[in-house]
Amino acid sequence: MNVEEYSFSITGVLKEGFRRSYGVKWIFMGAVLIYYIIQIMMGLAIITLIPSLSQVVDQIIAILTLPIGVGIVILGINRARQKEIRIPDIFNYYGIYPNLLLAYILMVLFVVLGFMLLILPGIYLAVAYSFTLPLVADKGMHVWQAMELSRKTITKQWFRFFGLGIVAVVLIVVSAIPFGIGLIWSIPTVYIAYGLLYHHLFDEED
Repeated sequence: MNVEEYSFSITGVLKEGFRRSYGVKWIFMGAVLIYYIIQIMMGLAIITLIPSLSQVVDQIIAILTLPIGVGIVILGINRARQKEIRIPDIFNYYGIYPNLLLAYILMVLFVVLGFMLLILPGIYLAVAYSFTLPLVADKGMHVWQAMELSRKTITKQWFRFFGLGIVAVVLIVVSAIPFGIGLIWSIPTVYIAYGLLYHHLFDEED
């Protein structure tokens, strides 16, 4: 779809994400739980086997589990497409790990450089590159092509995407306060909301 023809409201897309979370909440929660368990186990293994890496263990874990994180994002996209989703699907993207890693490194590099310059360019790029990794994984795009498509698409409605990001973070933080119970609703809602935007913006059948 031409991004010029598509507009969204933050509350509207979150409400639709919440509605579509019916029946799949535990798939998302299970996927996220597995993701964090793997990260914890990797962290413990790295610290135990190579204590000298303890200062950068978080960065190493983020890189090693990158395809799983992308896989959870694509669960939200496929739910938006009304496709069947399964927890094991989050492991489907290690086959394109080099491309995902290159995209991740370039995104981090550009965002860091943006923050070093005037801060605002870093904030702009952090939001504008939001769809880069799923475009690489889902559409098989080349890294630079995915980065530019994500940036150009989001730029046309940048403040809405920025606002959605702020609201999503607040929603997840607030929902975590009562012993994390609210996360059962907020996490699937946010993933599916982003999946809905991706589906409307990048799927040709729309």
